[in-house]
Amino acid sequence: MDNRFGCWLDLPSPHVAEIVAQTGFDWVVIDLEHGPIGIETASTMLMAIKATGAKGIIRIPELTEGWMKRALDTGAHGVMVPNIADAQQAEQAAQWFHYGPRGKRGEAQVIIRAADWGRRADEYTGGAELIIQIEHQTALSQAEEIAAIDGVHMLFFGPSDFAAATGLPKDSPKVLDGAREVARAAAAHGKRSGSVMFPAGTVTSLHDVGITDISIGSDVASLTTHLDAALAAVK
Repeated sequence: MDNRFGCWLDLPSPHVAEIVAQTGFDWVVIDLEHGPIGIETASTMLMAIKATGAKGIIRIPELTEGWMKRALDTGAHGVMVPNIADAQQAEQAAQWFHYGPRGKRGEAQVIIRAADWGRRADEYTGGAELIIQIEHQTALSQAEEIAAIDGVHMLFFGPSDFAAATGLPKDSPKVLDGAREVARAAAAHGKRSGSVMFPAGTVTSLHDVGITDISIGSDVASLTTHLDAALAAVK
């Protein structure tokens, strides 16, 4: 399975989204869980990303039918679902992600952006990815069961929340072990696995444990890191 690289978007700006996506990332995550981005801005950010060839993924704030529907209808090529507790919740996500007969997603293809405003009846869902975040020990213990769900495409490890929930420092090797288990469970069912980078989770170490998709940065972190360093260099 090929390795892919991505970036996080937390600033509500189509211009920033376009700049980041033009860098050559395979995917970018528009984060609606943390930060000020709303669904209307996310829609215009997806428009900016579309011409670059990168996949535009929306991380919804929480698992609800309404959020899943809005993210997909606005044209996201992937939906990332945070705070999944167990396989039952992951199955619910799959139900709301997919049209019937697999799922229960409401159909409105004659008016939604995802179907080119009704011009394409087939829409695009064959290429859309349902991404389940594994951020807690309970979800990690059911990672293989979650990966086995038909219609789940990727398991995505959340090292910060996992470390906080288990009382581990972020640089603990046990956090990397969590990523390893996520990658193992996903691979066992032919699914992709992802993570952001963290102290013990470098690109090399994450690839070594089997993670296929890695976020190597974010718009906010890139700005603050570069500007802090630039100012420090001239003071």
